[in-house]
Order: sequence, then structure tokens, then C-alpha cells
Amino acid sequence: MRINTRFTLHLALGIILWMILSGICIIIGLEGILPLFKKSVSEDYENLLVLWIFGFSTFACIVVFGWYFGGPLGFIMSWIHQLSQENYKQPVGLSKIYTRKGKLHMRYMLYQEVLQHLQSLSGKLKAAETEREEVEQAKQEWIAGISHDLKTPLTYITGYSTLLLNEQYDWSKDEARSFIQEIADKGMHMEELIQDLSLVIQLNNTDGQLPLHKTKQDIVDFTRRIVANISNNPQANDYILHFKTDTSVINIDFDTKFMQRILQNILMNSIIHNPSNTNIYTQISDRVEHVEIHIVDNGVGMSQHMMENIFQQYYRGTTTESSSEGTGLGMAIVYKLVQAHNGTISVQSESSIGTTFIITLPKNNMGLEHF
Repeated sequence: MRINTRFTLHLALGIILWMILSGICIIIGLEGILPLFKKSVSEDYENLLVLWIFGFSTFACIVVFGWYFGGPLGFIMSWIHQLSQENYKQPVGLSKIYTRKGKLHMRYMLYQEVLQHLQSLSGKLKAAETEREEVEQAKQEWIAGISHDLKTPLTYITGYSTLLLNEQYDWSKDEARSFIQEIADKGMHMEELIQDLSLVIQLNNTDGQLPLHKTKQDIVDFTRRIVANISNNPQANDYILHFKTDTSVINIDFDTKFMQRILQNILMNSIIHNPSNTNIYTQISDRVEHVEIHIVDNGVGMSQHMMENIFQQYYRGTTTESSSEGTGLGMAIVYKLVQAHNGTISVQSESSIGTTFIITLPKNNMGLEHF
């Protein structure tokens, strides 16, 4: 039954009950009580008595109606006020509106839907507040991490520059070259961090409307070259990278720059967060309407919490004892860039067994050139 129908019905029943009780009181007063005091009662006395009884019954009706209809409204208003003050705890007296059997009292039953919606709203606001606090905390930790990540290579650059500029030492050509190489490496690392920040800011400011320059290319050969390049990275020296495909050529539309970023980020993520001698497999499968790229490792795996947050913008999860050298934006960037290609990405993982990233890309250019 809808609340307006229920309200009308309760109000009508209340008015009918008031009229019946008023009539009974008037009859009792005129026929039973008044004759006890006077044998012959004038018409004026009768009218006065009727007026008094009617007035008293009306006043009593107003009080009862106010308690019956207004009491729950007052409780609802106080609850709404409490929510407006960002207090999402259960309001005082909530248990009193229910019977021992857990059902609403009759007068609160009138506003059943409103109370249910308020309880649902309270739960959602509390969950949103908790999530906001977690995001804010993650953002603060992320900012601190970014500061540390930028400060660390900057310290190396400053230190080696100071050594080179120190006139008290005569560095050999090999030593000077080694110092310069370290400075260049750290500078490139800082540039990568800044590029991540710039790309995320661009994605956020444009609501993900990132322009893509798609061309039809062989995704198999492209991925094979990316895996080969990662294999030659000094960070991958202690890791075993594999490449497999069930089809030699698969031509699809994709943006070369951003697809390279997607694959590099995932592969480097598998290297950074796993111990030495981990096997990392990249496999491409040709489906009817899409291409699947599986990047699988037999490393330490992820916890459920990490799996749920891996694509969050400020999450800096790590499965090793060492801290991550990334910005915490790498996988968030991957997620948005895959979506920009009208594809999907998912992760499967089990602790101590390994992790699998699955990328699906459409074979036909069915989407827009912008995400």
C-alpha cells in the first residue's frame, strides 16, 4: 500500500473514530450524567454540555492525532538533521519504534517506506564516508610516496654531480662516465614519473576523452617486440620472460604509443613486485570478435584487497618487502588506456601461486577515436 493511501486511510479512520466517540460521550452526558444533577434540564444547559464535550473531544483528538501522525514525523526530521550533520550512526530511539517481534509500531508503519529509505541512505552515506576517508588517506600516502620517489633519484643526481664538480679529485674517464650514466638513468626515471602524473592529470581533466591515433597493425609482432625490449631491461636480468601465440598475425586498430605503455606497465609491474627467477608469460589468443592478451607470472600473487584496488588511481600496493618505485598510477593508467581502446582488463591472482592479467581488444574498430 502506498504511503499517501495509507495516510488517507489512517486519517479517515481517526476522524470516524473521533466522531463516534464524541457522539457516545454526548449521549452519555445528556442521558446519563446531566439528569442526576437536575430533574428538569433546560435547553441552554444541554447545549452548553454538548459544546463542552465536543470541545474536549476535539482537543483530545488533536493531541492524539499530533502524537500519532506527528511523533514519527518528528523522529524522521531529527534523523534527517542528524544525517545532514554527517552523523551516520543509528539515531537515539530507533529501537523503540519496533515491537519485540521486530515489526514497526502501528504509527511508524504509516511511514514504513520513508524509514526504510532513510536507513538505506544512512548506510550508503556511511559507506561513502568510509570510502572517502580511505581515498583521502591513500591520496596523502600517495603524495608522500611521490615526494619520496622524486627525491630519491634527485639525491643521486645531486650527489654524483657534486662528485664530478669536486676539484679536489681527478676522476678517471671511466669513473666520470659511470657517474654521468647514473645521472642519466635517474633523470629518465624522474621523467617517467612526471609523464605518469601528466597523463593522469590529462585523463582526469578531460573526463577520459583521450585522443587516440589508431592504425591497423599486427598486435602479435608488436607485443613480441615489447617483450623483447623488456627482456633487455637491466631490471629484468633475473627474470625469465616467455612469449606464446596461437596465430602468427592478428591485425587490429590500436594506438602504438599507448599500447606500448599498457604492455610495458603490466610487464614491469610483474617484474617489480615479484622475486628473482619468476617466469613471466605473455600469450596472445585469437578469438572470433576480439584478441586476448594474457600476461601470467608464477610469482607471489596478490591478496584479495590488492586485487580489488590494483586499478585504483592512488593505490601503491606491493607484494614484496621492497617499496615500489612507481607512482601508484601505472595500473590506473593501464585501465584507462585499455578502456580508451574499447577493451577490457581484468586480474586473477592467488597468493603464492601467481597473477594473471587478461586484456581483451576488439578486432573491429567499433568504437570512437576518443575515449
